[in-house]
Amino acid sequence: MYDLKAYSTCTVTAIKEKIVFFSPAGAVLHEIVVQQKLPPEGTETGNGKQSTNQPANVVTFEYSPGASVLAVSLSDKTLRCYTLHQDGEKLYSTPLGDSIPTVRTIVCMKFLSQRGVLIGSDKSDCFEFDVLGKSGKTSKWILGHMSQILGLAVSNDERLIITCDRDEKIKVSSYPDCHNIECYCLGHLEYVGGIEVIPSQKLVSVSGDRTLRLWDFADGKETCQLSLQDPAVGLTVQKAMDDSDMLCVVRSSVQNKIEVALVRTGAPNASLMYDPLIVDDSLIVLSAALSDALQLMLLVMEKESKRARMQVYNFSADKQQFLAITDHPLVKSFDTQFSEVTIEQARDYSTLFKHSIDNLSEYFERKKQKIGSKKSK
Repeated sequence: MYDLKAYSTCTVTAIKEKIVFFSPAGAVLHEIVVQQKLPPEGTETGNGKQSTNQPANVVTFEYSPGASVLAVSLSDKTLRCYTLHQDGEKLYSTPLGDSIPTVRTIVCMKFLSQRGVLIGSDKSDCFEFDVLGKSGKTSKWILGHMSQILGLAVSNDERLIITCDRDEKIKVSSYPDCHNIECYCLGHLEYVGGIEVIPSQKLVSVSGDRTLRLWDFADGKETCQLSLQDPAVGLTVQKAMDDSDMLCVVRSSVQNKIEVALVRTGAPNASLMYDPLIVDDSLIVLSAALSDALQLMLLVMEKESKRARMQVYNFSADKQQFLAITDHPLVKSFDTQFSEVTIEQARDYSTLFKHSIDNLSEYFERKKQKIGSKKSK
């Protein structure tokens, strides 16, 4: 399990049980190794067999630079939180509270820094977690979907929670009264693989239907649509050269491909796609992060050895493309930290596409034809 995210003050990478903070220049700031909580020796399971609990690995994480708090979702269905402290140019961390049990594994998280809470979603439900211990209730359910939740975003004023799912829907819910649904952003024809809130009450979304779309999400209105070359499985966005321009990095279902778009919020019809970034065919792109300085970090895996690697690129506005920085200190620092780490398997996004049985109109048509053929015999 793995994840990679860029924040204003650092880049954070997690693979298996290890989380590492890197400075924007690529130096190692801090590392956290999740302590495994094994059952007491001799503990048996319900069937009388010795317990063989698997290690608790990082599924995803979220960092709040303002609160200096890191929340980590683990494969053992718990959340663990850490407070980060500054020590000169380095960081150190201390555990924050007890582990928080969850019904299912949390896969998406966002901090509401103004409110001091964390919003997290599992397969189909969203919860509010009081990781700072300001209330008596550790967690509470706030909203749900009828299908698999694939993305989570929060409006800049923290008044709206936006979620997307496998059923082509983007739902905009009022917060904290999430039973009040403000609207839906409807139009995608396949799963919505990623959403990001950008300035001026706009939302960018990407989908398996090979489109990137811009929305006025408070009204559920689509204002721009760009065609992608392939189905999308992830999205990261940063402000580009102009305040109204957003550079969008789209992870493609093609394992070694990144698509790049420039979305002009002030003039949506002038938005355009750049040439895609293709990495070596021997690599699989696992995760992508884009910094404030438009520096792209790619967590990749070698197909043969399964070894994890980091690649770094700078965006050239003149050439309208990302250019590799092979000697970036982050590459060396990453190799030092994760030199012996391998990733057994990349995430399988093919399951996001609905099988033909999911299309009930086609199913009933086939059934009608089958019944008709039997009657004619």
